[in-house]
Amino acid sequence: MTSAGSLVRSDFFQAKDSLLSGPAGGIVGAAEIGQKSGFNKLITFDMGGTSTDVARFDGDFDYQFSVQIGGATVFSPALNIETVAAGGGSICRFDGTKLVVGPESAGASPGPACYGAGGALTITDVNLLLGRLDAAQFGIPIQPDLSAARLADLHSEILEKTGQNLENEAILNGFLSIANERMAEAIRKISVSKGYAPTDFALLAFGGAGGLHACGLARLLGMTTILVPRLAGLLSAFGILNAQVERFAERQILRTLTDFPLEKLKQVFAELSDEASAAVFAEGVDYQHIVVKKSLIFCRLQGQDASLELDFSTH
Repeated sequence: MTSAGSLVRSDFFQAKDSLLSGPAGGIVGAAEIGQKSGFNKLITFDMGGTSTDVARFDGDFDYQFSVQIGGATVFSPALNIETVAAGGGSICRFDGTKLVVGPESAGASPGPACYGAGGALTITDVNLLLGRLDAAQFGIPIQPDLSAARLADLHSEILEKTGQNLENEAILNGFLSIANERMAEAIRKISVSKGYAPTDFALLAFGGAGGLHACGLARLLGMTTILVPRLAGLLSAFGILNAQVERFAERQILRTLTDFPLEKLKQVFAELSDEASAAVFAEGVDYQHIVVKKSLIFCRLQGQDASLELDFSTH
């Protein structure tokens, strides 16, 4: 599975092309579920233990061709995914002046306080103490009293440093609001900042914690439709199962439009189509089953780094 949401045979595999394969699988799965449910315009919301991944699906996938991972820029096709460090394991704390959620995570070990392994107060504990989680539905023993003990410690810290005797419910709802706002901002980056209104899309929530926060995000963004797959925790695997064998071919031209006539452009597209088709054929797919799905140009004004994507696909 690649970061672009497509399949590649093991002997053609390169690790750099699969750094975001897990989240990409989730988006492919979400698109499949959305379309089967009659929705072609989706904001996918994948909230797991350490982070949240969001993406936009508008009848087709939104691609990017360079990805910033840590301090490195990777030039490889990928689905356009916005990631924020907010998940079920995000640690909730008081920094002396305000409540903070993440970016540190309790991870799987020690995990949230309620796991009983000495973990800190997390978003999972917050949801548990607010009655939004049913402890009996967990696959492991859950200890709400340990979550309550961490909250009591935090309450004492706030009282000592600020003199404010806040209600426990106010503290918990404060953490919840912070987490929701951070995730809503990630959705705004892949929608509002690119000229798309979230209200035109359905919110498809998955991952271990997606269903817990979907309504809160929808309220913040004015969205009116939420989809939660029956097996929301397995959507990445479902996406890999439904992914297609695909290849990308690209070429840098670095010429102005006036210096590069349309006929030459058509010739380049034809050559790239042949190149990508040959790569898919090498995977064992017969030519009669190969389709060119998308043709894109990335161009910019002279002297600018930011590019504009133009879709030259024919259907």
